[in-house]
Amino acid sequence: MKIELTVNGRSHALDVDPLRRLLDILREDLHLTGTKEGCGEGECGACAVLLDGQLVNACLVPAAQLDGRTILTIEGLGTADHPDPVQQAFMEEGAAQCGFCIPGMVLAARALLNACPHPTHQEIRRGLAGNLCRCTGYERIVRAVEVAASREIEPWPETKIRSPLSWEEVLQRLQARPGEITVLAGTTDLLTELRLGRDAPGEVIDISRLPELHGITTADGETRIGAATTFAVIANDPLVAQHLPALRDAARQLGAAAIQNRATLGGNIISASPAADAPPVLQALGARFVLARTGGEREVAATAFYTAYRETERRGDELLARIHIPIPHPATHQAFYKVGTRRAQAISKVILAGSARCDDGGLLIDVRLSAGSVAPTTIPLVETQRYLEGRAPTDEVIREAGEIASKEVVPIDDIRSTAHYRRTIIGRLVVRFLEQAPWHTPARR
Repeated sequence: MKIELTVNGRSHALDVDPLRRLLDILREDLHLTGTKEGCGEGECGACAVLLDGQLVNACLVPAAQLDGRTILTIEGLGTADHPDPVQQAFMEEGAAQCGFCIPGMVLAARALLNACPHPTHQEIRRGLAGNLCRCTGYERIVRAVEVAASREIEPWPETKIRSPLSWEEVLQRLQARPGEITVLAGTTDLLTELRLGRDAPGEVIDISRLPELHGITTADGETRIGAATTFAVIANDPLVAQHLPALRDAARQLGAAAIQNRATLGGNIISASPAADAPPVLQALGARFVLARTGGEREVAATAFYTAYRETERRGDELLARIHIPIPHPATHQAFYKVGTRRAQAISKVILAGSARCDDGGLLIDVRLSAGSVAPTTIPLVETQRYLEGRAPTDEVIREAGEIASKEVVPIDDIRSTAHYRRTIIGRLVVRFLEQAPWHTPARR
């Protein structure tokens, strides 16, 4: 396909494969070798660049999404005579040794300061969490960012993003070739899977820039989220924080900044991975998925969307357009728990999302519990919910609920964990959810 893009202020016209990685275009086609290849899976940050001002991993961006875009690499940030303030601070603080990881680290720091000119120590560490360095002490790197933050840094102007196709054109193509077209949104999974041997799709369509798939609004007692809305947007949206704190927490735990800037809510849903972070929360919050086609729209409850491992109710000519989530009662207790091999940026071993409240008589109502990584699909804990509904959350009831949940799930042994561990942990998480609720007072213990 033919694309035109701007890299470091220079325009380039290229004819490339739609799934060729931005990383390869930069290094091999444009000879900008400051962008490094490390893991090739979006976990190390060595290939971090700025795409329309946002931090992304170049190894996870396909050419099909680059037409009309603006990219900044380390070569365009500053020069030897006039370094960028972040580059200057890295030199002053000795925050570089071999230099392999530093281009991505510098660009991650620059993106952080553009969004948050005066970050706290913890915000800096979180902003750099997706960038690994094997030879420079992290404290020197953090200190360099603090030094840069103390100086005047001119922010970048916002870039207007245009979609190459219209909403109608996308739906018409899906109708013409149902089930034969792969839609591209965040692509945080696709390019990694291709690298590991998955067959390349025959035709792809970029839907990431369709305005109809973006945005967060409230109407008719529910929050509505466009399917291409990224987790970075969700994590920082005031409506989500106010009404759906469990979804906000899930968004904040999904990868580092470069991943959150790309990964979309719709992609996390459609991937149908039993380890996906968002589906358990959406099931626990009573969400409905709006599927669009040329003939109109239909809704499917989140609890009914997954039919088997990696299979869903979506038809070949349909596109996930929006997610509708009822605004919970103000007294509703929500929570999201993710257990992995480390505290952040890990694929889950076990996920639990919960939503419940007590009525005026102190009895549990509107109980919804959903689990991930414990079955072939994300599953609502139906038996546990049924047991808890209408009961007082006493210690005895809470303990029994944990035991029911442990028996209800059907996990497997795999490379990440054992079935026994997963059963044990899901029971403990149910207990934690109930014990951490504001209505669980000492009098009930």
